[in-house]
Amino acid sequence: MYRGLAAAVRFLLPVGGPRVGADGETGGAAVVAAVRWIVPLGLLIGLGWVGMFRLTWRLFGETANIRVMPALAITLLECLLTGPYLAMGLARTVHLLTGQQPRQAPQDPLTPLSPVGTLTLALTVLCQWVLVVSIPDVQTWWPMEADWRHYFNFLYPRAIFRPLILAPLWGRWGLLLAATIGRTTRHADGDTVALAGAMRPSRLLWQSILPVALTAIYCSREHNRFIGVVLAMLVFAATFVVAFAMGQRGGGQTRQSLCAAGQVSQLAFLTFYRAFWQTIHG
Repeated sequence: MYRGLAAAVRFLLPVGGPRVGADGETGGAAVVAAVRWIVPLGLLIGLGWVGMFRLTWRLFGETANIRVMPALAITLLECLLTGPYLAMGLARTVHLLTGQQPRQAPQDPLTPLSPVGTLTLALTVLCQWVLVVSIPDVQTWWPMEADWRHYFNFLYPRAIFRPLILAPLWGRWGLLLAATIGRTTRHADGDTVALAGAMRPSRLLWQSILPVALTAIYCSREHNRFIGVVLAMLVFAATFVVAFAMGQRGGGQTRQSLCAAGQVSQLAFLTFYRAFWQTIHG
């Protein structure tokens, strides 16, 4: 169990790359066991987002009802600790796929980014900051006594914190979706090959229960119970299209393209949430 958790942490957080065992091969078995931990770790990252947001909101307050510093704190946390692989994965994937021969391009993470890749990285960080800072602080809604969900009201955070919990959850789920699509390239590292080999549609469906259920619970209301499910389907569609296109263009999935799909999924959720927030909160 702990090997799988450690492998998931290594895959998601900047604490080291693929680990090579005594037999000279990467820990493929540990990566397979890590599948069950990737989505729960996304939930823990979301709780970390909430903690950072609340702390900086209390320290710096807001300006004209805009929470600039808390959104900046979330962006810094994501870029430096909880999500640099996702943002860099998207930038490096765009860098590789916009080249003349993306299928033969080397996968060296130390290769300098092209201007297109650098622009992608800058826009990714900017878009995430804008989407977080634009989350409205609306009146919090909880299920009424006539709704069976009112027994779980203690699990409902304030409305402004709910997308902060859900976005990293969907981001890490998007990584698993990309691993389920197609094959890996011949340049992919052993951990990526093991993860893609372990993923099946049935396993992806099982790992979808937590993000879909929480989205349905946090985004649905008495007279609009399906908006959360619609939101989940939109995120799935956007991530699937991008992951499929990356796999086709690059001749398969790589570690960078998996992380890129996670970043797309995270940004897609924040975008769709912001687009439908009036429907979600009535």
